Amino acid sequence: MTKKYKLNVARDVDPDGDYGFVLNLDWGWRFSNEVVHTRGYDTMAEVRKAARQDVIPCDCDSCKAKK
Repeated sequence: MTKKYKLNVARDVDPDGDYGFVLNLDWGWRFSNEVVHTRGYDTMAEVRKAARQDVIPCDCDSCKAKK
């Protein structure tokens, strides 16, 4: 079974100015459709949905170096 990302709002989510949020994934995780570790969202509901559905383990060089 694949590991699941566990969202920690205090650690992983930053406000994006006056509107939206930025999800900064912890080392070892990335978004499923591209090798990026940060993405912006309009609502907290979108952040939570993305953390549940769009995050997979990452094996890029930066993540490998942090392990």
